[in-house]
Amino acid sequence: MIRFIVLLVVGLGAGAMLAFLMVRDPGYVLVSYDGSTIETSLWFALACLVLLALLVYLLVFLIRRLARSGFAVSGWFRWRRATKARNRSLTGVMLLAEGRWSEAKRALLESADRIDTPLANLLAAARSANELGDYRERDDILARARESTPQAGFVVELVRAELQQAAAQWARSIATLNALRKKAPQHPMVLKRLLDAHEKLGDFDAVAELAPSLPKDAAPDMAAVQTAIWRARFAKCKASADAAEHARKAWKALPKKLRTDEVIVIDYTDALAPSAPVEAEGVLRRALKREWREAWIRRYGSVDSDPVKQLAIAKQWLKSRPDDPVLLLTLGRLAARTGNTEEAQSYLEASLESREDADTLAELGRLCSSAGRMEAANGYLSRALEIGDGLDPSRVRRTDGMPERHAGGDKPRPYERITGRSARTGI
Repeated sequence: MIRFIVLLVVGLGAGAMLAFLMVRDPGYVLVSYDGSTIETSLWFALACLVLLALLVYLLVFLIRRLARSGFAVSGWFRWRRATKARNRSLTGVMLLAEGRWSEAKRALLESADRIDTPLANLLAAARSANELGDYRERDDILARARESTPQAGFVVELVRAELQQAAAQWARSIATLNALRKKAPQHPMVLKRLLDAHEKLGDFDAVAELAPSLPKDAAPDMAAVQTAIWRARFAKCKASADAAEHARKAWKALPKKLRTDEVIVIDYTDALAPSAPVEAEGVLRRALKREWREAWIRRYGSVDSDPVKQLAIAKQWLKSRPDDPVLLLTLGRLAARTGNTEEAQSYLEASLESREDADTLAELGRLCSSAGRMEAANGYLSRALEIGDGLDPSRVRRTDGMPERHAGGDKPRPYERITGRSARTGI
């Protein structure tokens, strides 16, 4: 309030002074230009100048207001387009989550150029193209993503390797990952994906080389890796021209701790069996002497060495394992190979009493078929197919027509009727 009064007093004083000056001397102004002259008082000329200044100020003010309005309109349109692009991107992400790959890709690509961060849209669109199997378009979209965000080149290539592996393009992913490894030798995701690719391609030597570089929480079980490496080597031995000789060399080089591995012993036997069946039989026999493994005794019955000798050896094992169903199956197979069909059937039936097994049923089916009993053969083989399709043998009841287990402990088992001795006492 005091400020207003002060300003009012100053204004009134200034007005009074100006009026006094105008009355005292109105002044004179003459403007001449191109033969024309304008005469006026000084105070009128000053008033015109002030009015002109006000008009100029008003014109500038109006122009600036109009310009600001134009910017506001264009800004509103830009905001509107950005909002639509964000909504379209969100739609694309939801379609991607629903597995609607084609629609998701279209929505994501349409909005990629209208948002501030196109990288996310383009990577998601590349994933959609990969799911559709359009790998050329996937690579084009990834190239576009790299151009849109040059500083994200490493990430784009890492996503490329991931999508290549999802498409089972393992060799291509290895090339992509090797290029990334040159830039970041210890990057855990690069190493992990590289290991997965080599494992899928069966290159376990490369897996063993990469495994120590991985973090402990991501490193594979080295024992399993070593087993896989040696299994792959025995597979190569088996496929070679001189399989037995190559297998022997591989076995000599095999670490001692792996010589009792169940699958490696089987692989070694498989490599030897075609050309050196006697040696293969010896490998399994010595392995079984050290440790009893069901897979080994099952394989022993199919080694084509000397069935008479093998049968005699297996009968010695039966003394300490009279109820072993796999040993009884092996005895049945060996007896069948010696030509003693009745003995073979007795062992197989005894095995079936202990446990219903698809291999045992198949062997009985073949025996019945060779004897001309086609109805029984069909029954055994049909049941073998059922079990082989994934039924749990321990939960399956014996089919009609199968021999029933003897209820009394004093009644002879089938193989006892053939051999004339008790498997429990050996007498």
